Amino acid sequence: MPDKYLIQKSSGEKQHYSVEKLHNSLRLAGASKETISFIISEIEKDLSGGITTRNIYKKAFRLLRLKQHSIAARYSLKNAIMELGPTGYPFEKFVGELFKMQGFKVEVGIIVDGRCVTHEVDVVARTKKLTIMVECKYHNTAGKICNIQVPLYIKSRFDDIRTVLMKQPQENNKTFEGWVVTNTRFSGDAEQYGRCAGLHLVGWDYPQIGSLKNLIENTGLFPVTALAGLNKRQKQQLIDNDIILCRDLQNNPELIELLHLPPKVSSRVMTEVRELCG
Repeated sequence: MPDKYLIQKSSGEKQHYSVEKLHNSLRLAGASKETISFIISEIEKDLSGGITTRNIYKKAFRLLRLKQHSIAARYSLKNAIMELGPTGYPFEKFVGELFKMQGFKVEVGIIVDGRCVTHEVDVVARTKKLTIMVECKYHNTAGKICNIQVPLYIKSRFDDIRTVLMKQPQENNKTFEGWVVTNTRFSGDAEQYGRCAGLHLVGWDYPQIGSLKNLIENTGLFPVTALAGLNKRQKQQLIDNDIILCRDLQNNPELIELLHLPPKVSSRVMTEVRELCG
C-alpha cells in the first residue's frame, strides 16, 4: 500500500505518505477527479525510491500547470506566500489586505507609543469596537517554526502598548487584541502559551478554523507570486513596484505592462488573474 512509504518533510522529520492528504490538496485547488487520479498515480511511481514532500509538491505543481495555470496557482499558495520576500514588508501588506477584506480600517508599519518605549507595529486593524495589533513573522523557507520566545516577546510589547492605548478617548469601550501571524508554524508550547495568555496566534494551518490558509481562501486574495504564468524575476518586479495582489492587476490591467511581456503571454497571465480573482 502507498501509505506505508515514509516521506521527508522540509523540517527533516519523516512521516507516512498520505494519499488522502494529497487528494484533498488537489481537490481544494480545483483539480478535476481525472486530473487528481492521474497526478496521484504519477506521484506513487516515485514512492519506492524515496521522495520528499518538496518533490511531491514540485511534481504535482508541474503536472497541474500543464492542465490549467489558475489551478496550479491555488495549489502552490503556501509556496507563493514564501516568495513574497525578500523582506517582510510585502507579507505585512498582504496581511493588512486580509483584514481590509473583513471590514477593518488598516495601517501598516506604524509607530505606537507604549508606557515604557515606542514600538513599530506591523499591522493595526480597527473597527468601531475592536483594535487589533498584529506582529507578522515572515519566513521564506519551509520548515521554520516560531517557538515560544516569539509570543512571549510580542505579548510584553502589546501589554506595554495597551497601557497607553486604553487611556485614549477614541479607544474607549473598545476591545484590544494582540495577534501574531506567520506563514509557517508555531511550536506546541507557543500555541499553548498563546491560548493561555489571550494572544491570537495564526499560522499557515493554525488554528483549525481561522488559519492563514483559511483567511486567504475565504477572502479570495491571492498574491502575485501565485501566478504560474510568471517567473520569479517577473513576480519580484511586481513586488518591487508595490503590486502585491492579483486583485491589483485585475483592477488595473495596465500594470501588467511593467513586465514588457509579449502580447500572448500577457493575455494568458491576465486570464489566470481573472480566474484566480473569480
